[in-house]
Order: sequence, then C-alpha cells, then structure tokens
Amino acid sequence: MVKDYRTHLQKVWRETHQKWEEVYDPYYFRTYKVWDGKGQEDYGGGWLRHARSTSIVDHAVDHQLSAEPQVERFPVREGEEHQKNADLVENGLAAIFQEAALLESVLTWKMMSKHLIHYGYAVHELDLDSEVLARRADEPERNRGESDDEFEGRNRLFQHYRRSAMPFRTRAPHPSDILMDPTEKQPRIAIKHVKMYSAHLYELTRTKKERGRKVDVWEKGDNPWEEILVDICWTEKWHALMVAGNEDFWSRTFHFKQGQLLFVEPNTWGFVPYAHAFGNFGMQPTAASGRGPSALAVGILDPVIPDLHAQAQAIAARHNILIDASFNPILVKGMGADELRDQLDKGRIIEVNEEGTVRRMELAQLPRWMFQSEEWYGKDIEEGTVARVLAGIREPGVITVGQHAMIHSAAAKKFLGVSKQMEHLASVACSQILQMIDMQDFDLTIRGHRIKPEYIEHDYSVQVHFDVIDPMIQAQQRELELKEVELGIRSDETYRSSGARIADESGEQKRLLRQWIRKLPPVHQALAMEVAREEGTDRLLQRAMALAAGQGAAPVNGNAAPSGLLGPDGQPLASSMGQMDAGLEPATLGQNGTNLEG
Repeated sequence: MVKDYRTHLQKVWRETHQKWEEVYDPYYFRTYKVWDGKGQEDYGGGWLRHARSTSIVDHAVDHQLSAEPQVERFPVREGEEHQKNADLVENGLAAIFQEAALLESVLTWKMMSKHLIHYGYAVHELDLDSEVLARRADEPERNRGESDDEFEGRNRLFQHYRRSAMPFRTRAPHPSDILMDPTEKQPRIAIKHVKMYSAHLYELTRTKKERGRKVDVWEKGDNPWEEILVDICWTEKWHALMVAGNEDFWSRTFHFKQGQLLFVEPNTWGFVPYAHAFGNFGMQPTAASGRGPSALAVGILDPVIPDLHAQAQAIAARHNILIDASFNPILVKGMGADELRDQLDKGRIIEVNEEGTVRRMELAQLPRWMFQSEEWYGKDIEEGTVARVLAGIREPGVITVGQHAMIHSAAAKKFLGVSKQMEHLASVACSQILQMIDMQDFDLTIRGHRIKPEYIEHDYSVQVHFDVIDPMIQAQQRELELKEVELGIRSDETYRSSGARIADESGEQKRLLRQWIRKLPPVHQALAMEVAREEGTDRLLQRAMALAAGQGAAPVNGNAAPSGLLGPDGQPLASSMGQMDAGLEPATLGQNGTNLEG
C-alpha cells in the first residue's frame, strides 16, 4: 500500500518537481545557459550571469521575515489563572521555536519562507530527537566504587538535562522529499521519500528491536555509509518504514526484498508531523488538463523568467562590446604584420591590403537605445517581483515619511499571502508541540521559560503571526494608539498587546506593579539605605537624614527649603531620583528602617 500510494503521489507531483529542477533552480543558482540558440555557442560573455534572479528571492525573504514570529495563546477559560497559563504557554513556545531553529543547520523559518517564495510551496516537519529522549529517560545508576559526591554530581547533571534539554526539532525539508495530497490542507497521510545511511538505518531498527517492537533489523553490510532509499510513511494512527531501493541494489544485497516493510508501529503522537502550503503566486487554469499542483506551486520568478533571460543576454552582449572596444584589433599593411605580432606578444592583429600606417580598427557606433534595453527589462522584472523599496532602495522623488509609507505598504501587499501561509504552518507546528508536551508529559524549561501540561489545560489551539512591519509606519500607529489610550477609548492592556506587541501580559502587569512599588518614597528611601549600608556610608547617610529632618535644609535659589533629605540637585531625594509620586510625602528612615521623625 505504501509503495502504491507513493507511486501515485510521485505521478501527481512529477510535473511540479521537473519545473523546479529544470527552470527555477537554474535561475536561482545561476546555472542557466545565456546563449541557447544555434550559432550562439561561440558568443562571448556566456559565463556572465547577473545576480538579479537570486537577489529577487533573497530580498523577498528578508522582507517577509523582518520580525520574529509572535505566538498568541488565548485563555482556555475566563479568569486570572487561565490568563497566566496562556502567557506561560506563549513564552514557552516562543523559546522552543527560537531554540529549535538554532539546532538545525539552517534557520528553519528562513528556509520555509525561501521555499514558499522560490518554489511556491513549502513543507514543515516536526520531529522528536530520539537521543535527547533516551538521555532524559535513562536515570543514572550508581557505579561500583563511585563516591557519594561523584554520584550526586552525575545525578544533578541528569536532573538539569531532564529539565532543560529541548527534544523538539522543527525542520524545513526540501519540498520534493515529502509527498502529500496537494488538495488537502492538513493531509492524513504523508510519505518521506529520502535516502538514509545504512548505519543509521541499522541503529534505528536495532533500537526499536531492543525496546520490544516487532522490527526487521537492517544489516549494515560492508559499507555502513551506503545511501539507502527509504519510504517513511505517517498516518494519524500508524508509522511505517519501507526500504525502496533500486533493482541493481537489491540484486546484490541481503535477505530483504525491494519494498519490504522494516517495521509498522502505532503512531502514539496522534497526528501526521507534516504540514504544507502553497505560496499563493499561482492559480488553477480553466482547462482541466492544466490543473494540478504545478499550477499552484508557482515561484516569484516564474512570470519574469523570459525577462531575466533577455536581460542576461543584454548584459553579456554589452560586456562583449566593452571587451571589443578595449582590445579592438590593430590593422597593418604587408609583411610587417608577423613582426609586429611577435613584438606585441601575438595580440589581436589583422593584416589588410590598404595603404596606411598601423592603426586600431574602427568599431561601429551603437545606438543609445540598445543600452536602454536592459533598463526596460529591469522595470518589467521589478513590476512582476519585488519593488526596490522593499530592498531598502529609496525611490527617486520620495522625500517624506508619508510617501515612503504609501509606496512600502502597496509593495508589501504582494507577500500577504505568503505571510498567511507561514502563519498556518507555524500555528500547526505549535499546536502539535503542545499536543506532544501534554501526551508525553514533558516538563521543560527552555531559555528560562517553563512549560508543562498543567499550563496547556488539554487545549492545543494557538496562533502564530508573521507580521511584516515597517518601522516608520509602526511608529505612527503606536502614536495614534497612545492618543486613544489617553482619550479612554482603548485600554492599557489592549495597547500593550496590539500596539507595543507585548506577549506576556500578566508578566508585564507584575513588572509594572513592581516598578510602582519601587517609586513609593518609603520603599525608595529604604532601598537607598540598603545600598548605603553595602557601600559602608549608612551612618553618614543616617546622620544627614536626621540633620535634614531636625533642622531643615538650606534654601535653594532663594526659595523655601524643601523638607527631607536632598539629592544632588537640591531637591528632595525621591524627586531628584525621579521617584516622587504626587500626594506622597517621603518618610525619613533610620538604619533599622524605622521612621526617624516618629
């Protein structure tokens, strides 16, 4: 069944994969042929391929991922405790996302964005690191002759690893390696058609065999690093691995047969760990014969590939003209050509019959419009792909923030579809991570943020945002929202979540209360006394405070003396430190924290 379904999906995706390999990749990696017609093979400059096709994709990715993903978790029910749990889940997922991306050889979401923009299609893979899980499960046992301190040290390291080790892996596999039904947004069946080293396949099957699973253990053979083509199939209920080598391989290998299943086991995760999405640059045609994933998996370069090719030829031709102008042939008469050629180290010399002295050959004067053709192609490419303003290039005549904001906003709308698809993929990944934490009973602390099943409350819904933000537009928007807060038509909490984009609302409220407490004059003076005690100047500070309280302070600039201890600017200490609150008189505290005035 796995082999039949894989063959079916390969047929469905064949045209799409062929387009990626033969059209899209040559232009991104700049391996296409500049001159592809008959008689053009000898044209110079064929090696000169401009970077426009690559920079278009890279600039689009840099713009589309200009900010970190924002995780939004709604409280499961009403109440302060549920809001606190939602904030803890947000912080934990954000830390998991950041840590998982850095554990991969490439930045996961950067590569996902590149796949969506270049291929018009992307696949996300979620996985659990089996080595991390094994280390978290294997509690240390005391070795013979091991001292108490040595065993306690190993146990502490294990407890730390069990709390802080991050078992999740978020990957961006090449879209051609994962086969799924293109008509389903969240497919119930996925097949990973890839190559594995023979040694890795052996370790995988051996480990499952040791854990009591029904598995045919793979034999490494003479070459443990031989690449074996396998099909890894996932459904919501089952997980299977089948070796799918070619006939030449199977004619010289072991007791396995081509297409034999090495293992079939229940899928304890409860979901297919893959999600896919199209980049929204394509559309199904009217003719039924042209429909399929190839019409939807359209990259950003697709409509301008003829322009890119023509521009590359124009650049190569202009370069040829430059070379001809710089090293144009020398014309001489008679038998002196050979002697002159030897003297000039066999340069470009042409012997002619006409009378005259040695001179350079005159080159034809090219019309100006020939050099403008490259600009025409460039305008068409820009209109079909990425506007220069998104690459940080200022448009001529744009001098105000409003003009720039209008142009930037209009150009950025092209990538709204990509952003929405990225949000879908990230949201599915976060939901699956929450489900695994709950099902596997993980208690993790990632980058100082703890997340455990009690915070999740058996609800796996979550939303991730990839908002494309322009700093100038954001500054204007925040200024407007602050005015709405002052007018009372927007709450502080709403402003912090939408305007200031603070994800941890309950944590921010605690920090604001802590800041308010520190501003209280008694608390501020007590903190000042504590610092003075650490510095060894507490007695001097106490004497000065008692003197200021008993005798009053000297007048400042002819004005009445302010009461209490003065700061460096002659004002009350709390006011000098920016901590004075209206209606609160500072209390003078002694060394033991008592009120000296009372």
